[in-house]
Amino acid sequence: MKLIVKTHHGVEDLLANELQELGASNIAAERRAVACEADLETMYKICYRSRFALRVLIEVVKCTPNTDKDLYNAVHDFPWNEYIAPSQLIFIDHITFSQKWNNSKFLAMKTNDAIGDQISEKCGSRPSVDEKNFDILLNVHATDEEVTVSLDASRTTLNRRGYRTSQPATATNEVLAAALVKLSGWTDDQPLYDPMCGCGTICIEAAMMARNIPANKYRKEPFGFEKWQNLDAELWQKVKNEADALITNQRLTIIGSDVNSEGLDIFKQAALMMNLTPDVRSIKQSLKEATRQTAEGMVITCPPTTDEEAPRKDLVAYYKEITYYLANNFPDHDVWVYSPSLKALRSIPYTAEERLKVFSGNTEGNFNKYPF
Repeated sequence: MKLIVKTHHGVEDLLANELQELGASNIAAERRAVACEADLETMYKICYRSRFALRVLIEVVKCTPNTDKDLYNAVHDFPWNEYIAPSQLIFIDHITFSQKWNNSKFLAMKTNDAIGDQISEKCGSRPSVDEKNFDILLNVHATDEEVTVSLDASRTTLNRRGYRTSQPATATNEVLAAALVKLSGWTDDQPLYDPMCGCGTICIEAAMMARNIPANKYRKEPFGFEKWQNLDAELWQKVKNEADALITNQRLTIIGSDVNSEGLDIFKQAALMMNLTPDVRSIKQSLKEATRQTAEGMVITCPPTTDEEAPRKDLVAYYKEITYYLANNFPDHDVWVYSPSLKALRSIPYTAEERLKVFSGNTEGNFNKYPF
């Protein structure tokens, strides 16, 4: 089957390498996505184990329609009843980059008509549409050249790992955090510090990576494919069992600190639930109080990115203060700082040794390594 696996811009190469390791073939990186071929077992593996995927779409219809009827017929020809029951709720996400199909809502409506009619003809009734409480999520994408209809195997984004009791608005996206850890070159024999850890996303993702814990082992929401009529429950259980058997008890030194008690409580509860303690620790302290506990190591951190989040109104001045404490408190450490504020990063009075561009959603971010 043909998959389009979505991710953040700047993470495509990491995802492509991961997909190859998981058994995908014919891999081709695109912007914010990686296309590949995979069998059912590999698709299950990607959903359960991928650290860098946001969504997994399975292309089921690809056509070059000239008229509404052409589109309807192409979609209607697919055996939707093998995936969707009449009693289920569906929703069609839609986007178009086409002059011919410039109304994406109309495109979604025609697609829905064809799907509903096909299922009704086979089963006697049709599924209803529900934008919020859907069982089955589909995607229709149009360009001037073609229209593609896909089943969303993930249903909700795969960064929703499930290990947190709540999701603060300022929390670092889990896929982004995993990418930052991987891009930094951190290895599990190095101490890792995040002195502005918030709810500990970078620390937890690093620990999961080091211990080979599947990215979505603790996911509470069902995957999209678990709602499909042709779910292979035995194969799905096999994939989970085999992945869980690879988990290790690798000893680690990972420390996150912050002054935000609410975030630290979320971090601590997640670490306890995942049996990461005492190797992953949370400490309530300010950046100026944070000190190294080993001779060498790595710092990865995402400081506040707006004046409202910073403890003072001048974000530029705050980044200069951050630099002072990192340089003095963490000598002989590789220090990586991620921020979408280029102005704030430019205020750091050091020349970055490495600069990587990684987006968080539609927001451009910069991931810089400094020689402190």
